[in-house]
Formats: sequence, structure tokens, C-alpha cells
Amino acid sequence: MNKPTVFITGATGFLGAHLSCLLLKQGYRVIALRRNPQSEGLFPHIHQFHHLPNAFQPQWVTGNILDIDDLCDAILEVDAVFHCAAKVSFERKDKDALMQNNVIGTRNVVNACLKNNIPKLVYASSVSAIGRTENEAPITENTVWVESKYNSQYAISKNLAEQEVWRGREEGLQVTMVNPGIILGYGDGTSGSNQLYHMIRKGMPFYPIGSNGFVGVEDVAKLMLHLYENNLWSNRYLCVAENLKYQQLFNQLSDAMGAKQPHIALRGTTLYLTTFFSKLLETLKLPSPIPSDSITPSLQNSVYHTLHTDQLQGFQYTPVRAVNYYALLALGLLNKDAINQNN
Repeated sequence: MNKPTVFITGATGFLGAHLSCLLLKQGYRVIALRRNPQSEGLFPHIHQFHHLPNAFQPQWVTGNILDIDDLCDAILEVDAVFHCAAKVSFERKDKDALMQNNVIGTRNVVNACLKNNIPKLVYASSVSAIGRTENEAPITENTVWVESKYNSQYAISKNLAEQEVWRGREEGLQVTMVNPGIILGYGDGTSGSNQLYHMIRKGMPFYPIGSNGFVGVEDVAKLMLHLYENNLWSNRYLCVAENLKYQQLFNQLSDAMGAKQPHIALRGTTLYLTTFFSKLLETLKLPSPIPSDSITPSLQNSVYHTLHTDQLQGFQYTPVRAVNYYALLALGLLNKDAINQNN
């Protein structure tokens, strides 16, 4: 029996490339969106990481999620859309770009599905879209969004994007979404969680005092496919392998790479000065090692617990330590002592 044809936005990026490879490996016909007809972004690197045969390739179409005509033309004959494209940034200068890509882009994807009678949409959201709890109580899929100093502009944009997806559900579209924690794993070596790897390898001295949920990128892709194949619609699903203190995660990474552990907590005077200089550099349009909009959320102890354990029975997460081990190994950043300990 032939597998369905699916359309993926963000296939040139971190999560989208891993999801594309998973779907290709499972026998799906994948139509993938790219903005640059001359580049497939991260996909070739992720394809090589998964050791897929060269013949396992998506059908590439060129377009932009900000152009609804591009989307309508691209998804004429597909069974489902997996929407992974998003702008991830905590720099103040990117506020408008976050709203355009994450909110308007998602609105266009939803509208294109409705216009072309595409029945199913699987959306990659974020734990940040659920919001924060002021008393640091556990956050679940039912936690209500509240205005908070802990909500970054990225979080706000993802929450508004979710509202577009729920609107699509009200208009007849079958939707489901995953809300991943901070996504770790193998990428291009320079951005996202891979940027964190390099910062710690160089000896980053600071660590945030809060905690967050973390998950491997391959597990996020697997959960999206699990929801689709098991017809788990009309809900959001937290996608968190482990809740960890930032210091704990940073220490694990430091040890794996043979780097010095961060030893200065971001609190008090250190926090004030870090925030001040981060905003100053951004005002001067200079690169800041710690974007100002990421500092305040990292001070909170955010702990995530899913309410859908019954529906996700049999779904196993990869331990965060293992996710980082294989990513660092593939990137050539793993300390020889760590390799020997795992052999």
C-alpha cells in the first residue's frame, strides 16, 4: 500500500530536515518547500547524518510561506501538511520578522490548506507558546496563556501562530500540534542548539539559574509522525524528554567536550550587567553573545508534564545525554575521554 504524499514547510531547517528524512525513510512521498532554488539548506547535512540512500529525496518546490499563492500552488495534491517553518530568535531587532514568519506564515499555511481542501495539518509549535506560570507550578497542555515578563517575543509569536491553527480547526481542518522544549541534536554546527555547543566548548563562564524542558530533534520528528499516523487530532502535545536545570545541562555538555564548566550564575549584579550590555550591544546593532530577550525567561524554573500519557503509550524519548553525545560525536566536538566512556 502506497504511503500518503505530504508537504513540509521548513524542510531546509533543523527540525524540518530531520522530519523530511524520517518520512522518506518510512516510505512517504515528500514535497518540500525551499525559498532559495539554489539551496537545500541543512537538508543535505541531515540526510548524510541519517545515512539515507541518495535516491531518498523530496520533491523540492520553491516558494515562501509569506506568499499564499506559492503555498496554494505547492499543495494542490497532498494528503497532509507538516508545518515546521519558523523564525527562532531572541534578538530585539527581529520582532517584526518573528511576527511575519511565525504568525502571518502560519496563517497562510492554514488558509492554503482550507482553500485547497487539504484535510490534515501537523504543526510544530513550542513550549513557550503555552506560557509561563508565575508560581512555577508544572506546565501542562492545558496551562492558560498569561501576560508575563517571562514571555519572549518569540513566545508571543508562537502563541499567536497557535491561534491561527486553532482557527483552522474551527473552520474544518483536522489539526494537531507538538510543543517541543528546547530542541537539541545534530544540525549545521553553528546555529540553534549547535551554537550552544560551541559557546560551551569555548568556555562560556555564565549559566542561567532556571530550568527548562529539553528534547532531541529526532524525537520531535517521531512524535509528529506518531500523531499523524495514529489520528491524534484536535490537541496539543508537550514534547519534552527531560526537565533540567540549565546548569545541569551545561555541565553535562562541558564534561562531554572536555571544557571548563560554567561557574558564574546569572543573578544579582552579574544579571544586571549582562542584561545592560546585551541591550547596549543590540542598540548599537552589534552582535550580543546572549540576546537580551532570552535572559529573563531563563531565570524561571519551567517544568513540563504532559496530560496525554495514555495516548502516547509506547512512545519512548531518547535521554538528553545520549542526544548530545551523538550530536557532538557527529560534529567532531566530543572529548576522547567521553567517547571511551561510552564504548
